[in-house]
Amino acid sequence: MIAVIKRAVLPLAITLLSSSVPTYAAGSPFGVWIDHTGRGAVEITDCNGKLCGRLVWFKDPKHVKDGCNFQIIGNVRPVGGNTWDEGWIIDPDKDPDKKYDVEITPLSDQKLKVMGYAGMKFLNETMIWTRAPADLKKCTADLARANDSAPAAEPAPVPVPNKEAPSANPVPPAPPAPEATRPEKAEKSARNGKQKECKMDLSFAVVTFPCPE
Repeated sequence: MIAVIKRAVLPLAITLLSSSVPTYAAGSPFGVWIDHTGRGAVEITDCNGKLCGRLVWFKDPKHVKDGCNFQIIGNVRPVGGNTWDEGWIIDPDKDPDKKYDVEITPLSDQKLKVMGYAGMKFLNETMIWTRAPADLKKCTADLARANDSAPAAEPAPVPVPNKEAPSANPVPPAPPAPEATRPEKAEKSARNGKQKECKMDLSFAVVTFPCPE
């Protein structure tokens, strides 16, 4: 009888013990995460089936203007087992132009493991990021408002041409029209206005006739 009771109780005890251990959902890498330093937050989104991440919050507001929306994660694709790999990550504190390999694994809905490495994973730096609160104020909204409130550039004034300024290629003045040649009138006699008479003295007579013009 005792043996029968033991056989009945043992599976029940194992079931109760396993149900008392908390299980964590694998979670999702998407969303806003506070990095391991606590000085910045990265928003991870889906970029054509791959992960990409941009800086969207800074503890020190002086970094907002130059760092907001700067991409530090890109081209990270799923490789199975709720893990993303074969992409790149940038450490803006060290060198914003240098990219490292990265592996991203959600540990839970609130924790994200980010492992940066250079070719070989045994040479790595592992960081644990924490999901940001839902009311975190992202700097992207501040930038959008700043751009909307910026005064529009005034159009450049249109230059007014100087009417008195000489032309680059002045048009030469037209030559004066030639005066019409008036036909000469027959010379008149100063005394009586008659046409002059010509005389021809012959040996036997004097002949008078109008002078030819």
